Amino acid sequence: MIIGHGGNIHDVAAKLGCEPADIIDMSSNLNPLGPPEGLVQFLKDRMDTIISLPEVNSKKITSLLAERYGIAHESVLAGNGTTQFIYNIPRALKTEKALVVGPSYADYSDACAMHKAECRMFITREEDGFRPDMEELKKAVARVDTVFICNPNNPTGYLWDNGALEMLCRSFPETFFVIDESYLPFACDSYSESAVSFRLPNVIVLNSMSKVFRIPGLRVGFLLAPVPLIYRFESLVLPWSVNALAQAAVGYLLENRALVDNFLRETRNFVKKERQVFVDALASEPCMTVYPGGTYFILARLTGSKKADDLYKGLLEHRILIRNCSNFEGLDHSFVRFSLKDRAANLALAGHISAAVKD
Repeated sequence: MIIGHGGNIHDVAAKLGCEPADIIDMSSNLNPLGPPEGLVQFLKDRMDTIISLPEVNSKKITSLLAERYGIAHESVLAGNGTTQFIYNIPRALKTEKALVVGPSYADYSDACAMHKAECRMFITREEDGFRPDMEELKKAVARVDTVFICNPNNPTGYLWDNGALEMLCRSFPETFFVIDESYLPFACDSYSESAVSFRLPNVIVLNSMSKVFRIPGLRVGFLLAPVPLIYRFESLVLPWSVNALAQAAVGYLLENRALVDNFLRETRNFVKKERQVFVDALASEPCMTVYPGGTYFILARLTGSKKADDLYKGLLEHRILIRNCSNFEGLDHSFVRFSLKDRAANLALAGHISAAVKD
């Protein structure tokens, strides 16, 4: 297995001699408000679905999602999380030279490595707020056949302007653009603002329900693309890729539109408010720079003598787990990421950070 991720809460709990539930996990990007009301009980009431095979091709939920985006059901595939699709992309697209706009999620480059595709990084600059220089980016895109873009980006939180992103995709019609929208629901209406709306033949969109609905253990994700590109992936998707409970959960989320739309609005309002409270709590901290972003996780750089590993270890003493970002290509040992929880946990984290980074 290729692993480019951060800490594993199960490993950390074992080292600390406690249960995972005893740790405040602020390293994992999951919605603190989720799952939506009624979903867990709905799944408990359907435990008997596990005694039969699920729908082989997940047609019901792909049709529901297609309807939500206003596209043909043939343009959607369901899989065992977006990870399944990420690792199939270089194979399906016959990628030879890929570009990842980073610093970003390691699985894009790991997927290329698995299929022996050359992968280059276009590293956005800290002094630009991790906003890509479009002229420089276009020069880099011109030399590859596949581009990976996470929007909003993990870990920087950078949210692309839709017009700029569409223009980039249109400017290179022979290049495939993979747009990972796993965190888009935290920033805007992810259905109306999705890159799916570009309706371009070279754009593939990844949709994850794991983060925003807080159901990562169910492992369900979607790939949305024009039908000719879908054909390339269909032969790589195993039958029964989405288990019965995951299919039931997606059905619940897509059929209860009013409830879920309200949940998503509450999530965006919560993120906006709690992010600002947390940033304000650290505003006077001279040893840390906090970067703006479009979602609920926050990238920061330690500017004093303490490094990311020092803060990581110091917070573990309080059983708080954060993300040490030193293994993101383009970042160094001074970068950390915090994924927000409720107000009490966020302010507790801010207080422990201020104490830990003092020189």
